Amino acid sequence: MGPRSVGKTTVLTSIFHESQSQICEGSSIYLKALDSNTNMLNDYHTMLVDAVAKKNASNLPASNTISEFQFGLGLAGRSESVKLTIRDFPGEYLTSTIKSDREDIYNFMANATVILIAVDTPYLMEEGGRYNAEKNKVDIVTHYLKDNVAAVKDKLVLFVPLKCERYLHDGKLPQVSEKVKETYKELTDFFGQNNIASFITPIITLGGIEFDSMKNSNVPGDVSKVSVFRSWDVKPEYKPLFCPQPLYYLLTYVTNYYEWQKKQKKGLIDSFMDSIYSFIKNDSKFFEEMKKLTRFVIYNKNGFIPLTTNTIIKIN
Repeated sequence: MGPRSVGKTTVLTSIFHESQSQICEGSSIYLKALDSNTNMLNDYHTMLVDAVAKKNASNLPASNTISEFQFGLGLAGRSESVKLTIRDFPGEYLTSTIKSDREDIYNFMANATVILIAVDTPYLMEEGGRYNAEKNKVDIVTHYLKDNVAAVKDKLVLFVPLKCERYLHDGKLPQVSEKVKETYKELTDFFGQNNIASFITPIITLGGIEFDSMKNSNVPGDVSKVSVFRSWDVKPEYKPLFCPQPLYYLLTYVTNYYEWQKKQKKGLIDSFMDSIYSFIKNDSKFFEEMKKLTRFVIYNKNGFIPLTTNTIIKIN
């Protein structure tokens, strides 16, 4: 989730393109596209590669419709899998005056396992965060989640700063996380009061280029400034980094939830957990492979830090 043009589709594309390119690190777990909508992610991936080649990441298109993606999560060599559904919706829906738009977001969030909040990092960090409110719309995201506590209570929320290349190269990813922590304090205080686990998981979505400066926008109704990028390598290439980490956090949360659920008497929190719970019960090997991924979660370094915990999640 997040406002318009902040980079939600970029986050989704980076996570799942990199995760699909290989079996999840250190295990035999795979992630496989199940529907034709993933063609959109492939097309967007091509745009990201082109953006690096042209050193221009400011013209990537914003989503204008709800997109839903289906992935199969299973073990290599076995046909059975659990369906993982990801939904990407236009940022305008957070403040839509159309009741059905707001209800659609609410219902999906209420049945979700994890919520990813995309953060456009240059707007967060540069010029003292002067344009952060305008771009990342922190107040809108904060108030939407606080006003819909029933949909997010007891869940996992990941803040995903993207376009972090310059801050990685300058050794400033920890400063990025501290700025996220400071900027979203009202929201994370709310998380702490409602058993919501939250972490910062920065990702490198471009690789070969990095933020350079802000320039005036010439698009009516858009933000007043746009990001300008410069080459990092002599020959800039698309080289994302850390992109599978949000997926590893999700799967770690699932294994934690499975272990927690066995001690509880109340029902499961959503349909994905229900399906994966049944899958794990019938396939202990799958559970063992998921547990392996916990070792590859980046935690308390490189800007990956915990903000709040809940009664379910345990990392390291």
